[in-house]
Amino acid sequence: MLAIAWLAGCAAPTRLVQQDIYTTKVLFTVSVRAEYSALASGFGGSADSYTAPAEQLIGEIIEAHDLEKISQFPIKSMAVEAVVARIREGASLEEVIAALAQDGRVESVQSIRPYKLLTYNDPYFALQNTVSGDRIEAIHRISTGKNVSVGIVDTGVDRWHPELNRNIVYSENHVAHDQGAFDLDEHGTAVAGVIGSAANNDLGIVGVAPDVSLMVFKACHQEIASRRTACDSASIIKALTDVLAQQPDILNLSLAGPHDPIIERLLKIASRSGMVLVAAVDESRPFEASFPARMEEVIAVGTTLSEAGHAGVILAPGTDLLTTAPGATYGFKSGSSMATAYVSGIAALMKEKMPALTSAQIRDSLQLSARLDENELPVVDMCSAVNFAASVSHPSCDRARSMAVRVPEPTGPTSSAELAN
Repeated sequence: MLAIAWLAGCAAPTRLVQQDIYTTKVLFTVSVRAEYSALASGFGGSADSYTAPAEQLIGEIIEAHDLEKISQFPIKSMAVEAVVARIREGASLEEVIAALAQDGRVESVQSIRPYKLLTYNDPYFALQNTVSGDRIEAIHRISTGKNVSVGIVDTGVDRWHPELNRNIVYSENHVAHDQGAFDLDEHGTAVAGVIGSAANNDLGIVGVAPDVSLMVFKACHQEIASRRTACDSASIIKALTDVLAQQPDILNLSLAGPHDPIIERLLKIASRSGMVLVAAVDESRPFEASFPARMEEVIAVGTTLSEAGHAGVILAPGTDLLTTAPGATYGFKSGSSMATAYVSGIAALMKEKMPALTSAQIRDSLQLSARLDENELPVVDMCSAVNFAASVSHPSCDRARSMAVRVPEPTGPTSSAELAN
């Protein structure tokens, strides 16, 4: 269900690009230790009382090296005055630094170096309670889904959405009667946004795997009046045939319906080829009625709100996830469809570090590393799963958690289908 609140998208802000800003400035220090005798009894006194004695010396250095002073400030704990200066036009920064280093009056000299905050400039990131709670900034220092492709069998996706357009590498419409609505479809756009929205682009949100490649296979359509979405087995079969030709690393199936023998055969072929299959559980029905999620080859995903839990279901966040919407906008979506996209994103992070991982291995890892939430339900732990795939421990992404739990393997084995919530 689409939340009432929508967040309008916006064009990327104009940036002042100053590529040479760090090649035209230099920072040098001058020792004024004699004037800093006050340091022996503390840091008393004003900045001016320390700066004045060094002014003549700094002025001589500026003139001798043909510099333009930009700013000056004391570093009392080091007993120096620091000066930021601009070099003359056409001068070589390296040569200026070398000359200053040879000047006996200069205590130290260096270039001005860029730093960045280890967080995201995406303005709606603070509203993403789930990924921010998972400390995704730290996780993305380990993996971002680079060189991993995720196929999405769903409705269409807004291919021009600024969060998605650079990550979508393939798209095809397999719904014959709905050729014109590809970029207007909501469900697929929301799923794609959870998996692979771009990071640090001064826009919107951050996807679970922001560097992943997305392949979109439209097998479902959205009714114009009711905005409800639906699929049928014929279009899904066509889409899966295309999936087998394109061979994404991971296939996201945020849909469920009755068992279909051809769909099952195609998914078994995909699994044997090494493709990781992730599908949504229909939480309004018993697990055994969820197809294709109930297949042994598929990672079945539900939310913690499910009334019909099952030992084989991976539980993931699926309530009020902020994600992309058609028309360069954003909205909150809930349901096992979003939880499935979340797990597909985690699988992409894991596959970047360990490309040979199978569906079974990823499912086992997600189950073994699950954390207990406030309701004592085992929920995926992104940090632990990615650490497993990276074969290292990065405690910087750990969150407060309860004991890890072991969830048993799924047991047990109905032509239309519908998208999960």
